[in-house]
Amino acid sequence: MQATVIDWDGSNVPRELRVLPTGRYLVARLDDSTELTSEEDAEVRLGLDDLKAGNVVPLDQVIREFGPLLPRT
Repeated sequence: MQATVIDWDGSNVPRELRVLPTGRYLVARLDDSTELTSEEDAEVRLGLDDLKAGNVVPLDQVIREFGPLLPRT
């Protein structure tokens, strides 16, 4: 499914909607919140600390172990 992001002032029809072909569409409000919760921030910081300390797993090992569990596109 292709997504089209629009900014709407609540009255004028945006150009992105005017150019769409006839069909059924799902429109949902996009949450632009990019702030992390304190828990998320703490997890990111722990991960960065591990990275700096060299506590990493090689990508090929991750693929071998978890590859069959990943969704295929």
